[in-house]
Amino acid sequence: MLDIFATDPEAKAAREEREEARERSTRPAFDFQFRSGKRQGGQPVSLREWRITSPKQDVINALKELFGGTISEAPNGDYALDTGRESIEVVVDGSKIESKLIQWADGLPIHECDGSVYLSPEADKGKPCDCPKLLDERKEKAKQRRGPKPNIVIPLRLPQDEALGLGKYTATAWSFAEDLPYTMKALGRIEGEALCVLRLEYIEYEKNGKPMSFTKPHLDVVGSYQDAITEDPSE
Repeated sequence: MLDIFATDPEAKAAREEREEARERSTRPAFDFQFRSGKRQGGQPVSLREWRITSPKQDVINALKELFGGTISEAPNGDYALDTGRESIEVVVDGSKIESKLIQWADGLPIHECDGSVYLSPEADKGKPCDCPKLLDERKEKAKQRRGPKPNIVIPLRLPQDEALGLGKYTATAWSFAEDLPYTMKALGRIEGEALCVLRLEYIEYEKNGKPMSFTKPHLDVVGSYQDAITEDPSE
């Protein structure tokens, strides 16, 4: 069998590092995904109501039965459901949430940190990262594509129909990252899974006399999911 790296251990080490990075960036298989934006004319567009995508037609049809809305084809070929809903109840296990700052290039992370230290590559793991200390400077660097931005993966289920499997929402908004410590504190007060609400807030403002707007995602913690499903409705 061909061993292309037999005489070049440095090239082999570099390739193995890239493969490890690719493996780290691979997520578990999800049955559906919540999205607060889409691409339109090649440009990212924020949405005021939730879009849910899935590679499975039976899942997207079941989601339409639950939430209504309109089904179309997503740019990647998945099915997309525009729900017309600003908020949807979900079930979340706080211990499963992954949060970090990532800068991507060619589909692979080239900077991965927790805001203070590197998380990869292995040789740099635990070392102080070179991110600016001030939040505004971090945002500006990420905007210029010269630094990482939030990548917060929230695995979730739907209390309305748990048979639909495992879904996720990946938050990349700085506002969501700023809220996350307080959201995690609320989740930490709950034993087991939590009943939450994924919510989109549409905000309008003026900048230099011009009307501006953006959509801010929220994860509102309602309470214990176990308590919610065992409550006696007659009480």
